[in-house]
Amino acid sequence: MVATNHVIRWGVIGCGQIAYDKVMPALAQAANAQLVALSDPDHSRLEQASKTYPDARCYTHMEDLLRDADVQAVYIATPNFLHASQTIAAAAAGKHILTEKPMALTAEEGQQMVDAAERAGVKLMVAYMTLFNPSYQMAKLLIGTGALGTITAVRGRHSYVIQPESVSPAAAWRLDPQHGGGPLMDVAVYSIFTLRDLASLSIQHLSATGTVRQLHGKTEYDTVLWTFLSKEGIPGVIEASFTFSSSYIELEGTQGRLTLTDHISQKTQGHLLVDLWLPGQQEIAEHMVHNVVPAGLPHYYNYLREVEHFSTCILTNTDPIATGNTALHEMKVVDAVRTSLRTGQAVQISA
Repeated sequence: MVATNHVIRWGVIGCGQIAYDKVMPALAQAANAQLVALSDPDHSRLEQASKTYPDARCYTHMEDLLRDADVQAVYIATPNFLHASQTIAAAAAGKHILTEKPMALTAEEGQQMVDAAERAGVKLMVAYMTLFNPSYQMAKLLIGTGALGTITAVRGRHSYVIQPESVSPAAAWRLDPQHGGGPLMDVAVYSIFTLRDLASLSIQHLSATGTVRQLHGKTEYDTVLWTFLSKEGIPGVIEASFTFSSSYIELEGTQGRLTLTDHISQKTQGHLLVDLWLPGQQEIAEHMVHNVVPAGLPHYYNYLREVEHFSTCILTNTDPIATGNTALHEMKVVDAVRTSLRTGQAVQISA
């Protein structure tokens, strides 16, 4: 579908919390986007969204929204195990697609999504909203200047607490690995993507371990950790858990260290800590702490920048910052972590 004006008309598939609280307000405020259609099989969620956005057409069946010729792009915010099939259906209907992470359950599914988008001539982007966080963008800018020197090691953690008694039947899929639940699929993908983006690395070899401490009988692992070596020769560690709350990215370089905390959140927040060494020494020459998120930004700011970016890519026929092909690497890493957890062996990732 080729955009012919300066505004992209959007449909939202899945009217749950993240769509209603973040993406719908972003679409309503974006300069180059218009929310024209909503779809959700849950009548209460659809009714709530319809009352807030009365000009949007409502569909209880996704297929009816996809038949709406006025819709040019869709945002998919459904349970993880539906992303692949819904993306493939949207591509076949000629819609550009912004799908929530993880893009799929496996690399094979992810490849099918990429192939479907390429066949249809539509754009596919995976919604890593962290890329649009001001603190993250400041970190990437600083790394790009070469201030850290050569990157020698990286670490990533993203974790939050899920209490066993708080998991409702409707949300049970979040703990089921067969449906894209568990910390590996839900949160570790952020660390995989951001470390790859910040350090320009591609994970090639890894060894994983995991435990279940608090969610016995509800999920396979509630904590997963793996060490890895990238194709570029950079070692690293990634950790994800449902048993404690902590998120950070850390990059070590020959000339300094960068630590980014609290940036992976639906909120627009983040703190940047940078230590730069004296030449040839491990003594700190400069210590910087940045709260780089300007005051007064809307709570959906990251999502606003995200939908404006994807709309611009459609209008200008350019590739988005997180294409389906780019996100395929995360799926290959996830597949390898699963294999390592199952076998207890280190795993090599194919190119």
